[in-house]
Amino acid sequence: MKYFPGNIVCRLLLAFVLLLAAVTPAQAVTPERLGLGLVDVKALDPAIIIDLKYATTDNFTGQVLYPSARCLLRESVAWRLVQVQRDLQSQGLGLKVFDGYRPLTVQRKMWSIVPDENYVANPATGSRHNRGASVDVGLVDSAGRELPMPSKFDEFSERSHLDFEDAPADTLRNRQILQTAMRKGGFLPVTTEWWHFDAPDWRNFVVADADPRLVPGPATEQVLAVAEPAPGQVASVLWGLEKTPQGWRNVLGPIPVVLGRSGIAAFEQKREGDGKTPRGVFGLGPVFGYAATALTRMPYRQATAEDVWIDEPSSPRYNQWVKGIPAKESHEKMRRTDGLYQLGIVIGYNTDPVVPGRGSAIFLHVWKGAGQSTSGCVAMALPDLERVVAWLDPARQPRIILGYQGE
Repeated sequence: MKYFPGNIVCRLLLAFVLLLAAVTPAQAVTPERLGLGLVDVKALDPAIIIDLKYATTDNFTGQVLYPSARCLLRESVAWRLVQVQRDLQSQGLGLKVFDGYRPLTVQRKMWSIVPDENYVANPATGSRHNRGASVDVGLVDSAGRELPMPSKFDEFSERSHLDFEDAPADTLRNRQILQTAMRKGGFLPVTTEWWHFDAPDWRNFVVADADPRLVPGPATEQVLAVAEPAPGQVASVLWGLEKTPQGWRNVLGPIPVVLGRSGIAAFEQKREGDGKTPRGVFGLGPVFGYAATALTRMPYRQATAEDVWIDEPSSPRYNQWVKGIPAKESHEKMRRTDGLYQLGIVIGYNTDPVVPGRGSAIFLHVWKGAGQSTSGCVAMALPDLERVVAWLDPARQPRIILGYQGE
């Protein structure tokens, strides 16, 4: 038997560990992390009034806890709520939603403020709100005026209990109307909070921690998702997910990508020339490239020597693909002398409406190489991009999520 010096053994072990790290795939993004399966209540029924209290200071914590006032619920739960709204409308009434899906991150903040399970669910197990399966609601009249109840929302006292009767008759009547309507819709009440209702199948949904600003609309059935890179890094990964009858599943990835040289911008903070990739949910298309055609179902446009993208903020054609090289407007050629745009996909950033100076020409395109940043686009190897464009289907309303937080 041969014996190796200790330092050689250490080197061999280190090399083995590095090899494993190099070939071990990145942890797959879960649909729950992206909030897939959650839908915007307002998109299903604009008549439902949304007044998310935790997006304001008007709540028991006195703090703004939500990053946006967008109300999300699991799709089946949201449709239950829509049916309740329609039943109430026949009585000249309607719903006002105070809370719906609550990210687990927010649950942790609530717990740090009020660590009391009488009022706040322990984030170690999560709440039914964290599953997108609970909703807090009140009643409004036909003019949208909120109807009084025996207590205010989020008042943790006996006045909020369903058996509390020492209150004005009209408030007791309003409470009963709400309870009857929600129970008819299949919701389960909570005896200590007149406003809180659970879906009967809430156990079927897992706790999620998605940013509501990054959840695509209910019609989207294909999603590309790009994680926020580590601080000071430009390398990330892209995943492709699609909706099936059994739910969302991963079908592409991990695909190595690189982002803007200055990382990912904060929400709505992208600016022309800042070298940052925008954060948000955006549409996709058309696909473009140097060849006459491409293997894709998406709309395709061939880039010629006469095609440019206007990046001059003062131009009325800012952030648009135009034909004909302008004399004065700053622009980028769509048919370059290198191969970066031999295949690409337009990311629908800053397009509806176009805001001058908020950034332009954001694409998925071919990279210079691993680790080499872009000016704000998302870039990858040509074979990977070919897989992506072949997979995308415009009938499934694909979207790209840029900047989700990793697991």
